[in-house]
Order: sequence, then structure tokens, then C-alpha cells
Amino acid sequence: MAKAIFTGDFHYTSMTRNAGWSAYPSPEVQYFPREFIDAAVKAGRAQEVLPSVRKDRAEMASKGR
Repeated sequence: MAKAIFTGDFHYTSMTRNAGWSAYPSPEVQYFPREFIDAAVKAGRAQEVLPSVRKDRAEMASKGR
């Protein structure tokens, strides 16, 4: 799942699978499939939040990987 902060309403129907998503503006980070986040960023309705490498490494270490 990708994450983004949405600055406006965004509704999207997938061209590759039988699914659709909607997101509404919020200062909180929201998680959606990559296809949806990419379309929202391209439309100017969201700003992608990139994963923190340190956090990801810490999570993997705590899981014993």
C-alpha cells in the first residue's frame, strides 16, 4: 500500500481490476493501492508520502528478519 495526504476529494475507478476508491481531504496520512495514489498525485489531489527507510528497517528488525 502506498500512502498520501489528500488535499481534495478524489474518486477513481481502476482500469485493470473491478474496483474503485474515494478519498477525502485530511491532514492525516491515508493508505491506498499504488494505482490510486499515482492517479491522485497526477490529478493534483494528493501529495505522496514516501516511506521512512529507518522505520522500515526497525520494523523488519523487530520481526526478526
